[in-house]
Parts: sequence; C-alpha cells; structure tokens
Amino acid sequence: MTSPNALIQQQGAVAQQLIEQASALWVKAAEQSDSTDGLGIDGRINLVHNLIDLWAQGYAALVKALIAGPISGPNPSTGQTSVPQPSEPITVPKQPYMRKLTPFGPFERLGIVKTTIPASCIKFKPEILEENGDTFQIVLADYAFSGANYSGKVVLTRTEGVSGATPDELAVTVGL
Repeated sequence: MTSPNALIQQQGAVAQQLIEQASALWVKAAEQSDSTDGLGIDGRINLVHNLIDLWAQGYAALVKALIAGPISGPNPSTGQTSVPQPSEPITVPKQPYMRKLTPFGPFERLGIVKTTIPASCIKFKPEILEENGDTFQIVLADYAFSGANYSGKVVLTRTEGVSGATPDELAVTVGL
C-alpha cells in the first residue's frame, strides 16, 4: 500500500507536469504568433490538439486520483493516522440473555436525507451483548461516511433460548 504522503506527492507532480506542459505550449504559440510568419492556421490547429491532449491527460489523472480514494494521513500536529472513532456508548435495558446487534436498514444522514450508510458498512462494538450487557457502540466499516450525524434503527435479537421471541428495535441518532 502506498503511503498517503507518497500519493499526495505523486498527484502533485502529475498536476505540476501538466501545468508546465500547458505553459510551454502557450509560450511557444505566443512566440510564433509574434514572429513575422505568425502562428498560422496549422499552428493554431496544432495548439488546440495539444491542449485537448493535455486536458485528456489531466482528466485521466483526476479519475485515477478519485479511484485511489480519499487521502487520510497522519495528523501534522500529533503524527498519528486519523481513524474515525466509534459512536458514544449507547445504553439499552439489561436483559438476562445474550443479544446480537444488527442494523435495520440504512442509516440516514441528518440534514441530508439522500445520504445513507448501507447496513453492510455498520458494525457494532461488541457485536453481541453479553447477559445483562447494556452498552454498545456503532463503528463504521467504510470511513467515507465519517464526520456526520446519522439516524437509524438497531435490532437486538436473542441469540439463544426462546424460539420466535420478538427482537427489540431501537431508534438511535449517533455521530460517526
């Protein structure tokens, strides 16, 4: 895996190279335009083709950077890598049996309802509440959703004992 700093430097070098190439094209075109022969139609066509080629290279570099994903690196002041923290502890009533935690549907971002966290990206700490356990935390499996408040439902299902027992649903709002 490439380090975040190496990715930033690589992407910066590509951007700088494209800017330098575009600048060189414009300077050359200006010099030809100022000469007695002028730039001419062929020179203008060549300039446009070269600029379109640079645009395509820049677009390809942008797509490559987007595919690489967000760059999260060490905090400059502490040197530690930034990892989203779990939610604040969520308290539920104690029960004398173990319960498995599962998300019920997507979690919706508060204020922007169209942004949702798929259930597959939500994990729990712990995944199973022990007997008389009453607290758990929500953890993101995909860090792209971090930095916002979300609302959703958690289902607590009895792991053993009574068959057909009705699971408990809990509506939660958490900062992730």
